[in-house]
Amino acid sequence: MTRTIVEPERRTPVIAEPDVLVVGGGAAGIAAACAAARGGARTMLVEAWGCLGGTLTLVTLGGFCGTHMVVDDERLGRVVGGLYLELEGRLAARDALLPPRRHGRILGVPYESASLKLVADEMVAAHGVRVLLHTGAVAAQTDGSRVTAVIVENKGGRAAIAPRVVIDASGDADVAARAGADFALGEEGTTQYASTMFRLGGVDTAVAGELTRPQIRELLERAVADGYPLPRTTTGVHVNPLEGVVHLNVTKLTNPDGEPFLLVDPEQLSEAERVGRQQVKLYEEVFRRYVPGFGRARVIDIGARVGVRETRLVRGDGVLTEAHVRGCVKPDDRIACSSWPLELHGKGRATTWEFLPDGEWYGLPWACLVVAGFDNLLVAGRNLSAEHAAQASARVAGPCVAMGEAAGTAAAMSLSAGGAVRSVAVEALQRNLRRAGAVLDPVAEPG
Repeated sequence: MTRTIVEPERRTPVIAEPDVLVVGGGAAGIAAACAAARGGARTMLVEAWGCLGGTLTLVTLGGFCGTHMVVDDERLGRVVGGLYLELEGRLAARDALLPPRRHGRILGVPYESASLKLVADEMVAAHGVRVLLHTGAVAAQTDGSRVTAVIVENKGGRAAIAPRVVIDASGDADVAARAGADFALGEEGTTQYASTMFRLGGVDTAVAGELTRPQIRELLERAVADGYPLPRTTTGVHVNPLEGVVHLNVTKLTNPDGEPFLLVDPEQLSEAERVGRQQVKLYEEVFRRYVPGFGRARVIDIGARVGVRETRLVRGDGVLTEAHVRGCVKPDDRIACSSWPLELHGKGRATTWEFLPDGEWYGLPWACLVVAGFDNLLVAGRNLSAEHAAQASARVAGPCVAMGEAAGTAAAMSLSAGGAVRSVAVEALQRNLRRAGAVLDPVAEPG
């Protein structure tokens, strides 16, 4: 039995009473905060780390996924617009963005992650968002079906923020879970495997950038045959705006029993970080020895935290289902779109990619962002209300930005009804999103 102590009763200072509080400053959180402020809400954003961007910066991701659909061999179509285009534009102005790059039917938009830290700062400031970094949400107070305060801790101690609406964009549904919302951990407690991501410098990108995913897998399987214990052999070479630099998303973090780490368990999260860094050194050696263009490569950057694909999935008023994604369903209440494949990181050295038909997409329902049982709590990002396999398609950057923009827009609209998020008329929300440039009806770009 775990020993316990009784803490003294305390009075917790209320340091802010914003209209909208966004918890988590990743792709979804940045968009949610900017959209809420754009809608006239006094908006506050708290982030546990020292920069904004989440997976896009702290994990050194290096490419925006899920922003386009593949129409055919020549044409693409945007599935995400709005605030994502502002993010792209600010990066392009810094020469920190490359054109979309295809690996067969997989498409990403390369960017430079250090520049994105600066761009995120500029973007939230331009929209008038108040930001607190190094501030983690540790508890939530509720009154019936309302979240009345979020308890945070930082270098100043313990404090409360009392908003009218809360958007949980933490990735792990930290606020929703602490408020008592129902959630699932992946599929029957098993989540997708995580990865530690890293960048290599000194790469001959003219050679390495031409390698196909099947070619890389063949080379890495050769290393496995030679005795290297690689947990994963499927990846692409993700070029970077910086000369001679590539990003690699190739590690696969497993417990000693081969199962994925449960990354809301602090002991397992700590061990996953250690295992990931060990794997980075292993892959550096293998790429130098086996893969053309990497003979002089060196690790120049390892993500500051593990790249988490899945933890808590909140139960919302609606659930994004696997059948919905596979069927390319376009619901009337959609507030975002995606055409990203079902990208499943399960057992074995391969990654499973299950693609939608060319030129197809599905809509994410508004009800997937509304937390069941709460009047003023929304979620946005990979902790949306979704089935395990459906989340494997919706969790990437493009849909996360779009979900965040929808949640922030809706939060601002709900203020006239005291923050009751179900008071928002979906048709009015969609009009506001379209007016801001969001994509709700993707079309192919001209050939």
